[in-house]
Amino acid sequence: MSAEDSKPDDLSAAIRSVESKERRLELVVRIQNKAQRALHYIADVRTIGYDPTSKTLTLALSDEGRQVIPGAIGKLPVFRHVDPASEAEIRVSVPDRVVKLSRSAPPGELAFETQPLAELREVVVEIAWADVPYYEDTRLAAQDDARLPAARWEQHKARAVKRQDKKRGPKG
Repeated sequence: MSAEDSKPDDLSAAIRSVESKERRLELVVRIQNKAQRALHYIADVRTIGYDPTSKTLTLALSDEGRQVIPGAIGKLPVFRHVDPASEAEIRVSVPDRVVKLSRSAPPGELAFETQPLAELREVVVEIAWADVPYYEDTRLAAQDDARLPAARWEQHKARAVKRQDKKRGPKG
């Protein structure tokens, strides 16, 4: 099977649970491999996004869209695989609040905004995957590519969405 043979729906994901425990959100995501070969995926959260208007938390297990920071050490994601025609579970833990730089800070000053996730309405998990294992690409062409190495490796994304109880948010 080559990249052209893999289909975007060969790996599917479903969020089984979202619970609030000790100032963290604990998620269990079940993935299913419908292909006839092992599929490889990123198993740790690479970015956290929160939209306070829609109260949607997005957890990306993907390096797509992440920027290379000059001089910073690039940490590769955790890669795992799921065997053909089988399932696996990913357990994810993130803080129960999002802290980000404020856009309303006076010029020249730093300020932060804290957004608690207690009123969370929806959780989205995006899992990058490919039908080949990750390996360091040493080709010259890859050096001209500004994307992070795992973003170059990624072939598809499995996406799972879970709506939360509007009154309670995450269980806990």
